[in-house]
Parts: sequence; C-alpha cells; structure tokens
Amino acid sequence: MTDDLKDELPELSTALSSQFEPDAFLSEAIEDFGKVCAKLNDTSITASEREEWAHIKSELVNELRRLAKRNLRNASD
Repeated sequence: MTDDLKDELPELSTALSSQFEPDAFLSEAIEDFGKVCAKLNDTSITASEREEWAHIKSELVNELRRLAKRNLRNASD
C-alpha cells in the first residue's frame, strides 16, 4: 500500500489486515490508486490533465472508503 493511500485512508490498513484473502475489487482499486498517484507525480502533464487525474483520485478514494467499510463489516459478521 502506498504512503499516499495510508495518509488518505488509514482505515484501509485495518480493513486489509482483517482479511485472510484479499478482496479482488479492493486490490484493483488500490492498484488504480497507485497509477493515479503516479500520473499526478508526472510533472509533464498539463494543468487540465492534472485536474482530471485529481478528480479520478478523489473518486477512487471514495470508492476505497466504501470498500474498506464493507470489508470491515463483513469481517465482523
């Protein structure tokens, strides 16, 4: 898990550590988050591209929160 992700979603660490087998959707979203962060770190992209990638990152963070909450609920059941 990336440092960016740990900073934005500390609850995700708890959700991941409570799983015996990683959730496919969660794993894919984490991978996508890493790709988006790499794009945002690219200094050659334009301001409008940066804005689009920032929006995508925001949506991914929301999705990761939703998935983490779901996984925590499932783990406690």
